Amino acid sequence: MPRTLLYVAVALLASGATFAFLLHEPATANVAVMPSAPLSPAQAVAPSTGLLPSKPLVAPSVGAAGVVASTPLKDTTVHAAAPADNVIELWDSRSLVPEQQDEMTLYRTQMPVSALGTLAVGKTLQLAVPGRKEPLRATLDETRNTGVAVWSGSVQGGQPEDSLTVVRGQLETHITLATSDQTLSFVVDNATGSTLITDQNELLLRATPDDLVTPESTPLQPLPPPSRG
Repeated sequence: MPRTLLYVAVALLASGATFAFLLHEPATANVAVMPSAPLSPAQAVAPSTGLLPSKPLVAPSVGAAGVVASTPLKDTTVHAAAPADNVIELWDSRSLVPEQQDEMTLYRTQMPVSALGTLAVGKTLQLAVPGRKEPLRATLDETRNTGVAVWSGSVQGGQPEDSLTVVRGQLETHITLATSDQTLSFVVDNATGSTLITDQNELLLRATPDDLVTPESTPLQPLPPPSRG
């Protein structure tokens, strides 16, 4: 009898376990089968590696290609150099050599002989002047010919009365600079370009070395009052 009861208990336990399993198993008839999304063209042509690309490949648009094609190329054309300046440099301050002569200070310098052939109205002469830090410039704005070529012009940055005169002869060229504070003479050898600079004011002082003497004045005694007649 006890053995029969044991068999009955085992059978009940087995049927209970089977019934519980059937309750937790989902029914295939009630599960809806969802259709898979169609693959994109890029995914369709992807190599069969088992993995789909994370981002589809996108071909460049026609607009982007047009932008690249329309980008202008850098201009590599070499532009022509600007025309030469209209300034004729006669000499600079480094070429001025002081020289003592008859207790006077003269200066010697050298100018290119070719510069004498380029003198013309509209040209600007640049020359170093003793006592000036910056070179002086004067533009030739007038010319005349009285057997010798003569040019004259105004000094840049100077007073209205400041002037520069150039007289070119066959052997020598004489340049005179007249300003409010000095008058300089430049004598140029046309063959060599050797130039002698002389201060005309100093020459004038040497011509009249004696100072003007003012006689001493003696005060006059006051006149007596007129006498009564």
